[in-house]
Amino acid sequence: MRLLIIGLIIGVWFLSGVSGWAQPSISGGQLTLRDAIAVALKNHPSIIEFRERSQAAKAQIGVARANYFPQLRYTSSYDYGTLYRGGSTDFDNFLSGSTGTSGFNLPSRGSGPSDYFSHRFTLNQLLYDFGKTPGQVAESKANYQASSHDYANSRQQVVLKAKTAYFGYLAAKRAADVSHKNVELNQELVRQAKGFYKVGIRAKIDVAKAEANLYDAESALIKAKNTFKLSQVELMNALGLKTWPYTELKDILEVQPIPISLKEAKELAYQRRPELLKNLSQQQSSKAAVQVARSGYFPSLNASGIHSWRGSDYPLREGWTVGVGLSFPLFEGLATVSDVRQAKATLRSVEANEQVIRQDITKEVEQSYLDLISATKNIRATAKALEAAEENLRLARGRYQAGVGSIIEVTDAQVQFYDSELNHIRSLYDHKVALAQLDKAIGTPY
Repeated sequence: MRLLIIGLIIGVWFLSGVSGWAQPSISGGQLTLRDAIAVALKNHPSIIEFRERSQAAKAQIGVARANYFPQLRYTSSYDYGTLYRGGSTDFDNFLSGSTGTSGFNLPSRGSGPSDYFSHRFTLNQLLYDFGKTPGQVAESKANYQASSHDYANSRQQVVLKAKTAYFGYLAAKRAADVSHKNVELNQELVRQAKGFYKVGIRAKIDVAKAEANLYDAESALIKAKNTFKLSQVELMNALGLKTWPYTELKDILEVQPIPISLKEAKELAYQRRPELLKNLSQQQSSKAAVQVARSGYFPSLNASGIHSWRGSDYPLREGWTVGVGLSFPLFEGLATVSDVRQAKATLRSVEANEQVIRQDITKEVEQSYLDLISATKNIRATAKALEAAEENLRLARGRYQAGVGSIIEVTDAQVQFYDSELNHIRSLYDHKVALAQLDKAIGTPY
């Protein structure tokens, strides 16, 4: 018994641990890009909006299918008046065929008002409507597919925003670190200039120049910290969070190779993009709408049955009837003709829109692919520029410490080094964003 209890405890602990691993953490610690995407897909309000829209469209299929099934209705009524004769209304007599010579039984003169009770079960069943109901079901299914593609598109948009905000946060953090390092370099230069001025090696203008550059660096640091805080707000918004529970983000601003060729990217986009798949579903919906509109030219065949209890007092008289009815539209003011024209025009419009969507997808894929190539090349250029600026700063600082260089040479080198570091960070960010945009352009599902 003790072993069984221990085994159950271990099993519960293991299952809870597995479930914890499977869920994205929003309680703190380090946030990875994968977790950020999972949190965004779980919490972003636009995801919930389009998911519920899709569910509403799915429910509409059941509404369209309802015509396939019997329609059972119960009605109960109580009336008080003089429109009765022998406990029956003229409408009851009309249903039974006892209409008399005039077609209706009118109340006798001098008869007083009385009670009248009615309870009825009515059963109706559609037998055939020449494709109207199947067309409505097909139209509802296609609309549901279109809404599903809208949902998929919203997920891709949310993922793109989450990635962009994630990389923006990392870039802002690196920029703030670079600004802080730049302040420290300028503080060190101020100390050197003051030291040289005290011993009479340098003029006081060196101190003034170094201090001016320090103040500029401190101002840049304030802006960088503010940008970093704003990037955190942007990331919270992209993830659908109201508070910030994380202590740090995993830095992944490393360079990645281009995953596929431009031709492969286009082929994947034509297969995956939700906008194009939605258009194909809309074409199916429009074709079904044409079928539904054309069904207005044809009759509908229905079966019905009634079981009722009627009378002025209890026990009520019981009766029933069954029958088949054929309803044929003879003239409806050319409404059916207009419905068919409208449905056909809508279909042609949707078919034409497919080509527009394909052109837009082609443009987006090519642009994002070229942006990725450009960003990859720019990383190499900024990396080389950073190496050169670092070497130039090292030489300028050495010359100044040796007494052969000027303060302007050092400050210029520091500014160039600072700008080169920021440019390199921006190039890394641009590369990551371009990669995310290409991922979105080819319709990678999430």
